[in-house]
Amino acid sequence: MKETKNIVYLYSEVMPYAIAVMRALVKDHGMLVDCIYWDTNKRTPFVPANENGITFHPRSAFGKGSILQFIDARSPSIIYVAGRMDRLYLQAALRCKNKSIIVTGCDNQWTGSIKQRIAALLSLLLYKRYFDYFWVPGKRQYKFAKRMGYTDKNIIPHLLTADSAVYGKVWAESKAQKKKSYPHTLVYVGRFAEEKGLDILISAFTELKREMANDWELTLVGSGNLPVSGNDFITVKGFMTATELAEEAKLWGAFCLPSRHEPWGVVIHEFAMAGLPIVCSDSAGAGDDLVQHNVNGFIFKNGDKDDLKRALTALMSKTDDELIGMGIVSYELSKMQSPEIAANSLINLSPSLSKGRG
Repeated sequence: MKETKNIVYLYSEVMPYAIAVMRALVKDHGMLVDCIYWDTNKRTPFVPANENGITFHPRSAFGKGSILQFIDARSPSIIYVAGRMDRLYLQAALRCKNKSIIVTGCDNQWTGSIKQRIAALLSLLLYKRYFDYFWVPGKRQYKFAKRMGYTDKNIIPHLLTADSAVYGKVWAESKAQKKKSYPHTLVYVGRFAEEKGLDILISAFTELKREMANDWELTLVGSGNLPVSGNDFITVKGFMTATELAEEAKLWGAFCLPSRHEPWGVVIHEFAMAGLPIVCSDSAGAGDDLVQHNVNGFIFKNGDKDDLKRALTALMSKTDDELIGMGIVSYELSKMQSPEIAANSLINLSPSLSKGRG
């Protein structure tokens, strides 16, 4: 297998946190990254831009022959597939199986459903036929990869990460002001969709404003099909870039991700890194590592409004000093993952690429 300094990403909808890992591959390992990404039927307005060592290519520009020619011309050491539902990507992975290391990313949690059990039986056709390695973010995804027949040596950790270059400075730059006057603002960032549990968050928060004396406000950031409107204590904002979110986080007091279904939830890592207490549902895989119940946040049963109300009541009952302490724990827990750690995990697959690293 020819070793080069090239990596090709075959991506679905690329997000800023994925680009942070690409930057680490370029900066720390001298890699050249080409990323083919879905440019149609997108769920967010984010459009990636070329930068040093990273070139983006719209998926709509490729057919079967052209994508194979594109990959052959680069002779990548590693091909990373984050779009297994794309038949063209699968064809490319199969075609390049013996020329490059083929890695797929997976945020699926093992639930033991009938569909997953069938997939486990057919894993040779569905996964192992195409991919040498499973790259996973956490414990629940590791279990899924094991069920699909991958051994420990073929499962890579640290897939998903916040961009520490963006969020890593927030706590240091905001802690002095927060110690003087802690902001009682709870924030949600994500799609406005029922699966995100936004409806029960709004309902629970509204009821608590009536039932208990508190000065907390709720800010909702994002877009989607679920109708959302503001009032005296709920503010609605549109899509924000990561840089804008990091700046706003200096003015926010806690983060909530109330999802009914959330395989991972990078946004939990982002706001933990920003030094905020976290409230999240038990469906979020990132909560396993980044939220310690009643230490730096609260975990509630997904879809259970009453349990969410109990979590929010506990949050709102904390003193400002206790909230600051929770944020410090969030920040410390966030250090277990970073774009640099993620990039190292991928590079370690190739002895010649990782050779000589400090």
